Amino acid sequence: MAGSGSGAVGDANFMAVLRATAAAISCAGTATLQARQLLITQTAQPLGEEAVVQATSGLATAYSLGSVVEFFLSPVFGSLSERYGRKPMVLFLMIGPAIMRVLCATVTQPVARIRLLWLDFASARAVGIQPFLGMCNTMISDAYTVDAQPPARSQLAAAMAFGSILGNYLSGWYNAKAGPQSTYLATAAVPMMSLLFASLCLPETHRQRTTAALENKKEAKKSHFSLLLDPECFLLAGALGLYEFMTYPPMNSVAILFMKERLGWGPLQAGRFASGHALAVFSGSLLAGRLIRVLGKQLYVSMANMLTALAFFLWATARSGPQLIACLLPLALGTGGNSVLLTRFVERAESLGVSRGEATGVVQAIGAVARMAAPQLFTRLWLRAKAGASLPLGAPLFSVSAIALMQEVLHRGALLVRK
Repeated sequence: MAGSGSGAVGDANFMAVLRATAAAISCAGTATLQARQLLITQTAQPLGEEAVVQATSGLATAYSLGSVVEFFLSPVFGSLSERYGRKPMVLFLMIGPAIMRVLCATVTQPVARIRLLWLDFASARAVGIQPFLGMCNTMISDAYTVDAQPPARSQLAAAMAFGSILGNYLSGWYNAKAGPQSTYLATAAVPMMSLLFASLCLPETHRQRTTAALENKKEAKKSHFSLLLDPECFLLAGALGLYEFMTYPPMNSVAILFMKERLGWGPLQAGRFASGHALAVFSGSLLAGRLIRVLGKQLYVSMANMLTALAFFLWATARSGPQLIACLLPLALGTGGNSVLLTRFVERAESLGVSRGEATGVVQAIGAVARMAAPQLFTRLWLRAKAGASLPLGAPLFSVSAIALMQEVLHRGALLVRK
């Protein structure tokens, strides 16, 4: 069984500590995302307009390369957490971002700083927020029963969304007041303080598995990715990977262009909508546990998929501010289905002899592939729509609506396979 309740970690405050740590890391990461764009532009400007374009486009390349590295490292982190524990890995994943942010702020030579900013963005994917979130979910798998895991994962998602909202506002204020270099130094301090807090307050959740379980794992598993040969795991992994197309960062650039073209919105209004999007995710994550109890897991996931499809359809067809804002309600209620599917995936993996850490690593690796594909898909659809290739301007958002429906097909398929 996946965990034995909160008592499995011997600390009633486990979830409170995890939420606080995750919110702080998310806040700093979001603030850095804004500051990075400003700092790289500021650094490249003395080198000429062409240098600014190259520096900015290099960030997109760094994002993709970071996701490639993440694909290979995620299963390794899962295996290391089985051997050395979850807590050491969580602490380790806070050190890299702090070091990179200090270097980006203190190195002033333009070319060197631009390259460091690229490396910072790539490392955030590979040894930063993404594997950190995966390790937090593994700790939840350790600490809670299968029925209690989806609400706990929703609480974690709510904490991350709250951190994102806070990071958006604080970064805008501090960038205007002190500049992006100072913001970088401030966000470097956050993971170091979080590391100190977590090292003192966060308990270790990993417990050595029984000899019989270890033998079963040894016999059953040749490779982490052999999980995908199991039909149920394959379908669940596909559905989980598609959630990466629905997060705001991959669609950020296209969303801003859509709002500018369709609604005439500038950066200020687009930023407010991004904050509203984060608030919708936060609210939906808080409600998820209650909705799961009322509707049941299967019906809740189906409802979430259908409402997500509706939300992006409304977004794609919006022609005014109120129409666009109307998509946030179904978006909020459609948040949280991945918490149920991830729990089912880890549960199935354990029954096949694969450890929780390794199973979560496989999901993270699949997510890395999706994170590479999502910006490419959205950009290509947008460019074709702008070029008049018989595609509506909201084509990237229509594609997300279709992907949500695909998730429902995969979800139902996994249920049929299980039966």
